[in-house]
Amino acid sequence: MGIYDKGILSEKVADDIRQMIMEKNLSPGDKLPNEIEMSELINVSRSTVREAIKILVSTNVLEVKRGRGTFVTSNPGVSNDPLGLYFMEEDNLLLHFFEMRLILEPQMIRLAAIRGTDEDLLRIEKAYEEVCEKIKTGKNHTGADIRFHNSIAEATHNPIMNRIIPIINNGIKGGYAKTKDNPEMSEVVLADHKKIMEALLERDPDKAFQAMEHHIHYGMERCKLHYSL
Repeated sequence: MGIYDKGILSEKVADDIRQMIMEKNLSPGDKLPNEIEMSELINVSRSTVREAIKILVSTNVLEVKRGRGTFVTSNPGVSNDPLGLYFMEEDNLLLHFFEMRLILEPQMIRLAAIRGTDEDLLRIEKAYEEVCEKIKTGKNHTGADIRFHNSIAEATHNPIMNRIIPIINNGIKGGYAKTKDNPEMSEVVLADHKKIMEALLERDPDKAFQAMEHHIHYGMERCKLHYSL
């Protein structure tokens, strides 16, 4: 078998493993059978299984933990930078992030207000309280902010939204770096998050939409001000 044929076979086995993950309903963190078991299960050589696993690792479906085995990743199939943002050098990239958030997140939170379960709201409220605690104590609130927005995405019960929002949230990291020394903005962020949380607890989709829209508009204005300096 030539190198080209081996490559095709490895891709096919990678597809078989993806299918197996879905059919067995494996969750993030679940362990796959070892190479010997996989080769017997799929009826191919261990080297082919090994190459297929490399393909799935490169596409963030699997991760190999030395001495422990092969596991499904925390967010299968979604790479850390699927849009190639690290290679974009535009000065106003953060502003583009805000524009994209303005298109998606107000509608996202409208869905969350309608579809979110009590458990979803508790998770969002916990993230909100963490944002408040971090800001009030002068700590980096970026991670808590991201968890807050990701929790809202989860409450939509739309699996595509759950994958899109974490990509957009990369922009939050950049935004924090530009505003972390601005106590005035931190106070506004606190007030905005409070309004967003209140609207969700009231299960008022229109109020939630308006609160999120206002929150993002404020971020955009701060961003424009930064770029004009």
